[in-house]
Amino acid sequence: MSTPPDATRAGPPPGSPDDGDDLRWDGIEATPGLIQTRPLDAGDREVLVCMQSGASGIIGFVGAMALIIAIVFGVTGIYSLDIRAVAAIVFGVVCVLVAPAFLMSKEDVRLRSDLDAGIKLIVSGRIDRMGSEEGDGPGFVTVLSGETPPRKLEFFVEKRLYQLVKPEDIVRIAYVPLSKTILQLKAGHCSYCRRPDPTKGAANTAA
Repeated sequence: MSTPPDATRAGPPPGSPDDGDDLRWDGIEATPGLIQTRPLDAGDREVLVCMQSGASGIIGFVGAMALIIAIVFGVTGIYSLDIRAVAAIVFGVVCVLVAPAFLMSKEDVRLRSDLDAGIKLIVSGRIDRMGSEEGDGPGFVTVLSGETPPRKLEFFVEKRLYQLVKPEDIVRIAYVPLSKTILQLKAGHCSYCRRPDPTKGAANTAA
């Protein structure tokens, strides 16, 4: 009986000792105050590709919708509204629609740049602060690096990672520098490896 594909790709339980062991951490403990680099592996690249939103297509769609709205308002409103009022309404609608897509597009650019650079940075440090609107993640995690002087590194992390760590934890992280995405993390009580979303990956590949 063959093994189902999903079972083959299933990862270890979140937070288990095996979660995050895809990265070779050997040698990092010997130089805790230094930032080290490693090339992105296939799993890292899959994660970053899956994180892309495809916002360029969204912006194109929004632009087409804005044009349609402008035409509709122009035809139906020209007899009842001042042309400046029509223009103001159309401009407001376009801003509301375009702003989120623009922000997603900027994040996609950072992710693509990280893919092009092909490296992840590895640093040791201490979790200084954490914050989440939901209380239990996703949210922001600030890490004080082990360098002299220390640097503050701020990351927005998914819920699974947010729930694994706590302030004052001593951690080692592997992250990509432009999008500030944590790919792997190790602490004394847990390990973490970011996992790709296969549905998003299929959609981005198709696009």
